[in-house]
Amino acid sequence: MSRSNSIYTEDIEMYPTHNEQHLTREYTKPDGQTKSEKLNFEGAYINSHGTLSKTTTREIEGDLDSDTSSHSSDDKVDPTQQITAETKAPYTLLSYGQKWGMVAILTMCGFWSSLGSPIYYPALRQLEKQFNVDENMVNVTVVVYLLFQGISPTVSGGLADCFGRRPIILAGMLIYVIASIGLACAPSYGVIIFLRCIQSIGISPTIAISSGVVGDFTLKHERGTFVGATSGFVLLGQCFGSLIGAVLTARWDWRAIFWFLTIGCGSCFLIAFLILPETKRTIAGNLSIKPKRFINRAPIFLLGPVRRRFKYDNPDYETLDPTIPKLDLSSAGKILVLPEIILSLFPSGLLFAMWTLMLSSISSGLSVAPYNYHLVIIGVCYLPGGIGGLMGSFFTGRIIDMYFKRKIKKFEQDKANGLIPQDAEINVFKVRLVCLLPQNFLAVVAYLLFGWSIDKGWRIESILITSFVCSYCAMSTLSTSTTLLVDLYPTKSSTASSCFNFVRCSLSTIFMGCFAKMKAAMTVGGTFTFLCALVFFFNFLMFIPMKYGMKWREDRLLKQQR
Repeated sequence: MSRSNSIYTEDIEMYPTHNEQHLTREYTKPDGQTKSEKLNFEGAYINSHGTLSKTTTREIEGDLDSDTSSHSSDDKVDPTQQITAETKAPYTLLSYGQKWGMVAILTMCGFWSSLGSPIYYPALRQLEKQFNVDENMVNVTVVVYLLFQGISPTVSGGLADCFGRRPIILAGMLIYVIASIGLACAPSYGVIIFLRCIQSIGISPTIAISSGVVGDFTLKHERGTFVGATSGFVLLGQCFGSLIGAVLTARWDWRAIFWFLTIGCGSCFLIAFLILPETKRTIAGNLSIKPKRFINRAPIFLLGPVRRRFKYDNPDYETLDPTIPKLDLSSAGKILVLPEIILSLFPSGLLFAMWTLMLSSISSGLSVAPYNYHLVIIGVCYLPGGIGGLMGSFFTGRIIDMYFKRKIKKFEQDKANGLIPQDAEINVFKVRLVCLLPQNFLAVVAYLLFGWSIDKGWRIESILITSFVCSYCAMSTLSTSTTLLVDLYPTKSSTASSCFNFVRCSLSTIFMGCFAKMKAAMTVGGTFTFLCALVFFFNFLMFIPMKYGMKWREDRLLKQQR
């Protein structure tokens, strides 16, 4: 009996996450029978009717056509039929493993920003003696670093959104290396203060820009995992910095700290220069488009296998963001003054500021009676906080992604059932911020216990356990808040991320500057009790953007369109 193979094309909507290679769906034959099919996506992209599509192989389970229920042995149908299908270009050419590789590269770049402040704490006593300054004066070098850590990204974020992520990250790392060399050779205390400002201005933007990079190659349903991991891993320098600084200071002196930062960041700069790709979608699309400017190109893309892997000879031009970027150095301020943004970020920023005070309290509290620990032992006591922060950033990212997938599924079902309008948008504020509430209220209890543990000289176990919980909550808050901002402003993700960076660093600067006087007036336990009361109160403010945030945004959009 004669047979004819059915060859057809169709658009297949792919959700490009985890680099899926298989998809199963139902296939209806010309005679109306339904067969199960498994799609294997392989091959290179080809031009089809002026658009970029991908050659797709389909394995049809069972015969494609049959007029009778049986065939002779020489009339059997080959179970594998080649069917060409058109697929949309993937959102990114990075595989799931390569996305984690990008997280590693970004962590390597941004780690030195968070390390720069706490690694310096063990050297404060030596600086007091060498330059003959008091405690308040030596704390100025800590405060100015935190101050510019908040201000600098609000400017550099706009530059990264306009000119690309790669050049701003590399420029910041280079400035950091040069400033660290100057600090290692500083002849006076005034020079140290000045170069600490330059050091912070250079490296601080890498944290916010890293979140922007992640936003370039992730979708909402997976963004929490990767943004959380990047933000959390980068800020682990705050947990381990004091241990590293204590070892260097004990073995050599305070200048060794800055030589360590010079060598470490300098080495990472060379690696990033070679392999860090440009991800800004107005420049590189899904990474298949060769950037026009040399500074946006990574030398590794000169290699033939890499060029073929990222399709430089046949780019997906439709993935290029058509938006023309405009340099607006005030864009971060325009975002930050929006009521739904500041109400969402302030409680989290306050919680992060308390985390900074906790790290400072461990250093000062364990060096005096009843503990009287050696500098290196104090550094070891930061390890529980580091582990807690690592777990917080990793697990929270997974949790908020799982929650988002569940909510978006229900949202689409409600649309299909006519329960909500077809043009409705999911309430991103509610979906993200509801994940913040449990750890924010848990943090209130943890910080309260930590403050009184230090104040009353309780057993060291109580300090270590509470610091673990506090760090877990702080990194969870950071991951969720940053993910929210990237969701709301995907085309300005670096600028948006810098807003939370500004809030948390500004509050940290204020509280660090007042911490000594607050301790003298209220004791450590009283200070943390007061701050916990503030966090508890401001946590309830997050319910306002959860309810009205999307409405305010829609109203502003309608007003702009009139």
